[in-house]
Amino acid sequence: MSLKETIETYAAKMKLGPHHAIERFGVITTCFTVTFAMLLTGTIVSATANNRSRTDETALYTTTFTTSRTDLSGAVEGIYSNSAGTRALVLMRFRDADAASLSADAANYQAFLTGTSERLDTQALNTNITGSIVSFGSTGYLGVVLDSDAPFTQQIMSLTLRANSELVYKEGSGRELREDLQDDGSFAEFDQWRLFVNPGASGIEEASSLDANRINPSALYYELVVAGLEADVRASMDQQLLEMRAVLNRVTEYESEMGRVNVDGVFIEPPEIPDPVAGDTISGEPAEGESDSTLELDTSWVHPRGYDFDWRSRTVEEGILDEIMPDDATSYTTFLSEKARAENAGESQFSPNDMEWRLTDGSDLKEYGTSSQAMKPLNDIMNNTVQAYQEYFRLKTSYQVDSYSELLELEVVLRGVESAGSVNSDEEVLLTY
Repeated sequence: MSLKETIETYAAKMKLGPHHAIERFGVITTCFTVTFAMLLTGTIVSATANNRSRTDETALYTTTFTTSRTDLSGAVEGIYSNSAGTRALVLMRFRDADAASLSADAANYQAFLTGTSERLDTQALNTNITGSIVSFGSTGYLGVVLDSDAPFTQQIMSLTLRANSELVYKEGSGRELREDLQDDGSFAEFDQWRLFVNPGASGIEEASSLDANRINPSALYYELVVAGLEADVRASMDQQLLEMRAVLNRVTEYESEMGRVNVDGVFIEPPEIPDPVAGDTISGEPAEGESDSTLELDTSWVHPRGYDFDWRSRTVEEGILDEIMPDDATSYTTFLSEKARAENAGESQFSPNDMEWRLTDGSDLKEYGTSSQAMKPLNDIMNNTVQAYQEYFRLKTSYQVDSYSELLELEVVLRGVESAGSVNSDEEVLLTY
């Protein structure tokens, strides 16, 4: 059989001839239709799965907000859950500039909750939910606690907060609402803001203070706000101790140079070490792996406005002030105020440039001035030592005055929340629909 006959026979079997054009068109069309349908179905399934996954993983849809009548603005700091997944806290913080314009009493707030779709269509809530509003005093923080009769399911919720007490007046309040709020007249009548949350989202951060039967503003505030700030201060103090130890090592090096470097047999007589530096040592090791830092400053000189207590032994939640206050202190506010006003005079005035730098031949190194090339090796030692003393004093002052005070200020804020924080658990504080 010739090649031509073979090709014709194959074409006839595969219906590739001109007499089967219509049949071929139908087959090709069917194949394209089936393929397109499969791709479309796959795309829809994939998009649905992606949307479901995104909803499952997203706990917060609104990160910032502005009140409708007074234009006070803030941000949602986070959403937290108890270990059982039946209680959630939506934590908000108003700008520092706006905090004073807010009521610090939880009784002056109310909330409204409903389920919603991604298209903002109202839906019924999946579980029965009650709630409370928590005010953390004058800190600018406000929280809404949602309690469910069963673990929260995946559902977007629309949460509206209302301030029933307006402490500021804004001309034209309520006249220019966002487009998505214009169909709800309550935003013009009341000072409100709206958030979209999903407390049933996977991976939501747990807060152990939400496991307690009674809502405790102080415990919540410490765990969710202060603990992180305290950890930052403590980490900074560890870094300061490492920097101070490095400078002390330089001082030791320069003191050693005084006994080694000479000019024509003349050495520097070791000067009297300034009180803020004399005898200071830093022992211990920095944190490594699972081992905590054990760095510690041993000093006999404390800045008049500074502190020298063992800051590693207690947290600000456990209380430091009561441990360090003198017996004759009338209150911690008086104690801190007097410390802050302590005069930076006398021994706290550190002037290393006034130090005497005598040489073994009885002369004064300063008399040679900086122009003497012959005395340059000794001048370098003097200048380097003075600079090291100055840097150490600066670091030590920042450590004893600023960092210690930051720790104590955190405790003061926490005490303020303990005394001024409030919880509103009235039956109508959270209305669901």
